[in-house]
Amino acid sequence: MGSGYSKTIQDLEKNDQGKAELDFTDSNLGDAKLQKVAEALHKNSSVRKINLSGTNMSDIGARYISDALAHKLTPTNVTTIIFDKNPIGPDGGQYLATALKQCLSLNTVKLNNCALGDNGAIAIANSLVNNDHIVTLELGNNLIGDQAARAFSRAFERNDCLEGLSLWKNAILSAGAQYLAEGLTRNRTLQWLGLGGNKIGPDGALSFAQQLGHMRIHWLGLGGNSLTDQGIIYIASALKDDGCDLQSIGLGGNGITDHGVEKLARALWTNTRLESLGLGGNEISTEGCEFFSEMLRVNTTLKKLILSSNLVDDDGLRALADGLTVNNTLETLLVAANPFTDVGALYLADILCRSNTCLQVLDIHDADMSPAGEQQVVDQLRKDSSLHFLGSFYGPRDHRIITVDGASNVARRRKEARRAEAHAAVNQYVEDQMVPSNMREHEVF
Repeated sequence: MGSGYSKTIQDLEKNDQGKAELDFTDSNLGDAKLQKVAEALHKNSSVRKINLSGTNMSDIGARYISDALAHKLTPTNVTTIIFDKNPIGPDGGQYLATALKQCLSLNTVKLNNCALGDNGAIAIANSLVNNDHIVTLELGNNLIGDQAARAFSRAFERNDCLEGLSLWKNAILSAGAQYLAEGLTRNRTLQWLGLGGNKIGPDGALSFAQQLGHMRIHWLGLGGNSLTDQGIIYIASALKDDGCDLQSIGLGGNGITDHGVEKLARALWTNTRLESLGLGGNEISTEGCEFFSEMLRVNTTLKKLILSSNLVDDDGLRALADGLTVNNTLETLLVAANPFTDVGALYLADILCRSNTCLQVLDIHDADMSPAGEQQVVDQLRKDSSLHFLGSFYGPRDHRIITVDGASNVARRRKEARRAEAHAAVNQYVEDQMVPSNMREHEVF
């Protein structure tokens, strides 16, 4: 790292216009070397993106870098900073808050796993007041609690620029959820909010349910929040109101059973806005799948349904398949890691080959199928279905996703070049369906 580090510092000082990214990820620089980086940044106007994740940056290192970013006499043109996995702490958070406020070119900030605590997060929230340049902010796993949530709520009222905020895996409880929900009713720019991995509980879900009709937010991640069926019933009551603008919601890992699913599925009979519903890692079984089957027969807007890691057996998968016989809008169905066998999978495959041309993505990883049965399902779907991508043990080892070129797709992809193009599009397709960055792992809930 020594020679590479020295060369990078020299390049920064030369202000090479061809080098727009500075990346020291996981290099364990420490504060002394970060001071040299900061000094070089004072002489640089070319770097647009700085990644200092895992560099052992303490509050002292954060002060050095923040001073460089916020310097008025030698302003930088940095648009993105990624400082994840550093012991920055509350004091470092306060230094960085100054940079967020004064570095006018900055629009994307990632400070996940930095031990900011409430004090550091409050300083950052305060920097968002009347801030007209920060668009995306990630503060996952930072020991952030209800007091910081209250500060963000206040900032929402006086911010018309921020579009995405990740607060995943913090210590926000029901009171914090109430603050955030109330603040969002007075904000018109935030598009997505990630709260997965907190503990807002049913009461927190109620706070959001009561205000969803007054929010402009389009994506909400609430996975792993101990919502239980009661919380889902609250959310369902809000989704039933077609005035709710929400397009995607993640509810995975919340102890949801068929009882909660019944209310949720019925809400989607009338909802015409929601396009993506994530329910992975819950306790949904056959009865819940039957409720979804009924919903799929009448709903015309849902495009993505995630039921991975539930209790979907053969009867449950058959119920979902029956719903797909008349549904012409669902494009993605993820049912990986469920206890269905060859019987249910073959039934679904038969439906997709005979009666459904809309579904494009199907994931059946890690079910209770036999190797021969799964191979039979894969062969049938590749031959006769309209699927584009199929998640299976028999997919390529890099991502276990098969690019399907069935008979109905041949006309679209006659040439080998088109096939290669489709194969390369797998990861891009998945990314396009998900909110960027760390919230992806909660979106799949």
